[in-house]
Amino acid sequence: MGLTLIFVQSLLLVSVLKTVSTALPPGVTACSSAHDVDTYGKCVLQQLEAIRPFLPKGIASLKLPALDPLLLPSLTVDRSLEALKIRANMSQVRVYGASSFVIDEIKANPKDLTVELKVTMPHIHVKGEYDVQGRLLLLPLNGIGSFKGNFTNTKTQVIANGKEVADKNGVQRIEMHQIALKIRVGGGNIKLKAPTTHNLAADAAEAFFNSNPRLVLDIASPIIEDTAATISRALVTRALSALTKEEILP
Repeated sequence: MGLTLIFVQSLLLVSVLKTVSTALPPGVTACSSAHDVDTYGKCVLQQLEAIRPFLPKGIASLKLPALDPLLLPSLTVDRSLEALKIRANMSQVRVYGASSFVIDEIKANPKDLTVELKVTMPHIHVKGEYDVQGRLLLLPLNGIGSFKGNFTNTKTQVIANGKEVADKNGVQRIEMHQIALKIRVGGGNIKLKAPTTHNLAADAAEAFFNSNPRLVLDIASPIIEDTAATISRALVTRALSALTKEEILP
């Protein structure tokens, strides 16, 4: 689901990162860009496994947030599709299970600054608060309350590339140029808890999702992917802004 985006951002950054050793956790080493692409990719995969134990609490030196649980203080979605119109504000969203990822495929090329990733998350548990207005097919979506969700077999495919830029001081840096994501959640169920005045709407939305998870997830897929790409770009930009090109690719 879209809340995997910060995890994806973390992998994107680590995949191309060759920064100075003081920024890397113990046991994690940089991969030489002198290797061919296949050897470099294998090295990056090894380092991602080495960095896995540090991801739940985050890595401050790399500006990577804690991943398990991952906290999103606020998240706003405002989109209008043919089958889904939604304006939602979510707060205090916590995501559990992101550190139990499985890397299905990775291709990283430090020479042209490209990264391709295929990642599976077997199980994700999400909880938080919501305030939503909209419509799903003929079902009204209106109300406030809290939510819990369990989602399985989430598959994410990412293609991203960077570019070299010079900052206002003439220092060469690398910034995110393009990112494209495809996200498919295998299945899931939700539980909504609302004040008495919103109980009927919450119960109806919960029952509809749990009876038709594949339908709802497919309808929401463009929103999930667009939101993930937008926030991932912002997070990667913030992280890369703290590093020069020479620190990333010495």
